[in-house]
Amino acid sequence: MSVNFIYLVKSLSMKKVLILLLCFIAQFAKAQNGYPVPPVDSKRLFYIQHSNNHNTYVYDAGIKNGKLDDEEPVVVYRIVYTKGGIKDDLTVIQRTMAYGVELDTTAEKLCTFTLAAYPEKKLRLEIGKNGEPYVTVNVNGKNIILKKMFLFANKTGTKVEYIDFYGKDITKGKDVVERFYPS
Repeated sequence: MSVNFIYLVKSLSMKKVLILLLCFIAQFAKAQNGYPVPPVDSKRLFYIQHSNNHNTYVYDAGIKNGKLDDEEPVVVYRIVYTKGGIKDDLTVIQRTMAYGVELDTTAEKLCTFTLAAYPEKKLRLEIGKNGEPYVTVNVNGKNIILKKMFLFANKTGTKVEYIDFYGKDITKGKDVVERFYPS
């Protein structure tokens, strides 16, 4: 610790230190308090939420007869919580500029794809031995089974400051949150 920081802490009352600590913790927790969780679905891969409203972008596996659907292996839609939680298609802008998917390869039980906003971030959809679909992604050198992404955007929603990836570390089997800063 730096000497300046130690001096600052010693010069503050315990009450002020606790207030500063709570403010620091609240900075990390504030973005997702009160956010709805989409209804559970056996085909659910992951979902995306952002800091500007509660609307949620959902990614489900398109499965027919135990195999990935050739035409639509990843089904994307939004839940518009600002309008009572209705399920709706993506707008053209959402599909082409942000939340839509671009398929790279598709096989019976494997598909690689990217999101429109981040074509450099590859996602891999697989159907596991148990028949359950899941998506893996590499974030900060860790391969995780993705469950949720949370985008921290500016007030207008035009620039994403960073993304928190929530999932399970494949090698350790533990829940993780990895922060990614898009370039």
